[in-house]
Amino acid sequence: MRFLWEEDMKLSTLTSAMFGAAFAASAAVADGFPERPINLIAPFNAGGGTDLLLRGLAPHFAEAIGSDVFVSNMAGGSGTVAASALQGQRPDGYQMAYMSVTVSTIQPQIKNVPYGVDSWTPICSVAASPTMLFVTADSPFQSMEDVVSAVKAEPGKYVYGSSGPGAITHLTMVSAFAGLGIIDDMKHLPFQGSGPAIKELTAGNIQFFGDTEILMKRGDFRPLVVFNSERVEGFPDVPTATEVGIAAPLNELYLWGGLFAPAGLEPDVTAKLEAACEGAVASDGFQEFAANSGTVINYRGAEEFDAFFRAQYESNAALIEAAGL
Repeated sequence: MRFLWEEDMKLSTLTSAMFGAAFAASAAVADGFPERPINLIAPFNAGGGTDLLLRGLAPHFAEAIGSDVFVSNMAGGSGTVAASALQGQRPDGYQMAYMSVTVSTIQPQIKNVPYGVDSWTPICSVAASPTMLFVTADSPFQSMEDVVSAVKAEPGKYVYGSSGPGAITHLTMVSAFAGLGIIDDMKHLPFQGSGPAIKELTAGNIQFFGDTEILMKRGDFRPLVVFNSERVEGFPDVPTATEVGIAAPLNELYLWGGLFAPAGLEPDVTAKLEAACEGAVASDGFQEFAANSGTVINYRGAEEFDAFFRAQYESNAALIEAAGL
């Protein structure tokens, strides 16, 4: 009995030491973090709404975390190329992506991708902006009523663009044209990101596009409808989707996004990144950027964002069905 008791004590001591060493190692990692630059990934081409917002946030995030921060672009697959690459990375906090509602909650439900709801450590949400359908300023379309009349008169003539199938830009177009009963009379031309699509809109190769106010303000465009519960302050003459006859669940659509790291990130590192994100969003510089760009700030900390993200993953199944994706 004495021998067994001594062996049990040795095992208990060894186990405690192992756990203690693991805890100390984790604490040491967190204490030293960050020791090198942090990469924030934009899952679309440069020039799109996500890219612009992330580049507006990055310098203030760098100041808050006390380390160099750089933005890289990894386009393709409506954001899934970057997300798929990130989910296989080591969860050390040095690589995160700014992922939107579509990349994180819709694409994995309509495509065969290697990530899902449990692939991430949500860090923080940053923004939630309603989307708008817009045309060029010299377009003959002054209203959605004009659009419906023209499309019905010449089915198959008009083309709408998107930043990829299932992207928020695509859902905006589908919500508008399916909601008004003309989706089957139009053509869809997807691009790898909003930036290339905007160029084609300006060139006249597509007639309609949808994104957030931040992107629309970059060119000489005219908004025809906003997918919000009420008219937006900066464009009081632009009707809501409900006002032009688009019914729920297609009448409201928001591009929310936030920072995600791979699953398994140490809690202490998560807390540091969360604090840096909060400081960056609250900074005078980012607040000014948001005001000038029309970005609607919607900050959530890690725990709240995780719960919100999971709830959105479930509820967006209804939007996917309504859009026929």
